[in-house]
Amino acid sequence: MSNDDRKSMLQLLGKAILIFCRLYLGGWMCVSGTSYWRTVLGFSPIFPQPFGTLPTSNELLVTMVHTHFFHIVKTCEILGGLSLVLGVFVPVGLLMLLPVSFVVWYNAIVLNHRFDKMFTPYMGVGCLYMNLILMVWYIRYYLPMMTFKATVGSISDCRRLGTIFKSDVA
Repeated sequence: MSNDDRKSMLQLLGKAILIFCRLYLGGWMCVSGTSYWRTVLGFSPIFPQPFGTLPTSNELLVTMVHTHFFHIVKTCEILGGLSLVLGVFVPVGLLMLLPVSFVVWYNAIVLNHRFDKMFTPYMGVGCLYMNLILMVWYIRYYLPMMTFKATVGSISDCRRLGTIFKSDVA
């Protein structure tokens, strides 16, 4: 096997792993959001919503539910998850899921004092890591936003909205 063949196989394997991460993270977010909304609508959840093992974790999650902020979070989980699963608007979906992933990680590690589990394979930490890895994979879509001194656009820029459904796949 030549070096080019090995390199090609590694690239293919890397791409397969990243696609798996996109689908797994998206699916997990869809299920998590749907499970919550099922309880809101009076149905049994897919799995019970954990409310933390320590008082600060419990307080955060209960407050989010009582203030209906969880409605927003769980809707973002579903919308962002669907974008990842369907492979449409993936960079926006990843941005939408980043705060959710961070709060899940923060709750799992910091508020529950589980620093020993920072690198264990469970979704309390894995969702943030997958989200960040996928964002690096899609970095070319974020780089144009990194303009140091951005200027305000104009209403005529809205004409560019018509191009959003054009594929960048060659």
